[in-house]
Amino acid sequence: MPPGWSSWLTDDTPVCRCEEVTAGAVRSVCADGSAADHRQVKQLTRAGMGWCQGRMCGPAVHGLAAPGQPYAPAERLIATPLTLGALAGPGEPPSVPS
Repeated sequence: MPPGWSSWLTDDTPVCRCEEVTAGAVRSVCADGSAADHRQVKQLTRAGMGWCQGRMCGPAVHGLAAPGQPYAPAERLIATPLTLGALAGPGEPPSVPS
């Protein structure tokens, strides 16, 4: 992030679009001592818990929570939805007594 970028944000600026978390909400949990890093901000504000899982807002949330510290995204698998049929596996479904 460029130096001073966080000063461009008003408290109403959305930082996490998926969960509609503002810069003011992130600043608030950091200022009152509730959160010391971006992972705690995520737990308290839901920033980074939406559809993108922090891939879009993670660096910005980290930059507000821990300015000057390098950002290292979490290594995690991308979730893929499965149908119940795929979970049941191949073969005949169990019969239901009539």
